[in-house]
Amino acid sequence: MEEPDTKCQAKLESLKKEFEDFIYIISHDMKTPMRAISNISNWIEEDLGATINPSIKENFNLLKNRVQRLENMMNAMLELSRVERYDMDFIEVNIPKLIDEIIFITKDKLNTEFHISLHLKNENFITYIKKLEKVLLSVIDNSVRFNNNIKKNVYIEVVETDINYEFEIKDDGLGVEEAVKDKIFDIFYTVHSKDVLDTTGSGLAISDKILKFVGGNIEYKKNPSGGSIFKMIWPKNIEIKK
Repeated sequence: MEEPDTKCQAKLESLKKEFEDFIYIISHDMKTPMRAISNISNWIEEDLGATINPSIKENFNLLKNRVQRLENMMNAMLELSRVERYDMDFIEVNIPKLIDEIIFITKDKLNTEFHISLHLKNENFITYIKKLEKVLLSVIDNSVRFNNNIKKNVYIEVVETDINYEFEIKDDGLGVEEAVKDKIFDIFYTVHSKDVLDTTGSGLAISDKILKFVGGNIEYKKNPSGGSIFKMIWPKNIEIKK
């Protein structure tokens, strides 16, 4: 006779898969009408020509901005639903090289000084490379983006233990108030209005899901001297999930 706990676990897994399939279908199918709205607004704007009323043009720009934001949010939902399905390349990664590559593609890197401290016995290890890249890029980009200083500082420390790689990303930016720190890993949550800082508010939620998938975790705490500190645990050995 099947144990009750086993039945509950099977039901939970079934509901989880059903929910993830629902998110995938909704986010995928909504992209077509969103693109149609964007294209039609562009065609109307072109038909009105150069003599278009400035207030109407402003409204068109607002409409296109909102449609783009909605599409970005749909893409984020799609990416969140795919965490356990896609980017499953399990290959060797060189940590110093990966960090250099991420800094290279980080926006506003020219106004940011990166302070890197590595404590590694083995620079190379085999893991889900694209997932690790996604997490580090999201957190480092977050440290740069939410920082109003003319000259920004981001501190990246990696410590290798017997079983994990521990990443700490620290900045001197805006930080997060204690009252809302538990919300920053919720999908689409943003500390600041999306009209002030253009973001979907999905990067940390996706990173949190990736880290749970690989058996790690991510934590936030306020930098005592101002800014944010993110600590992430990435296991050296991960059970390959197919």
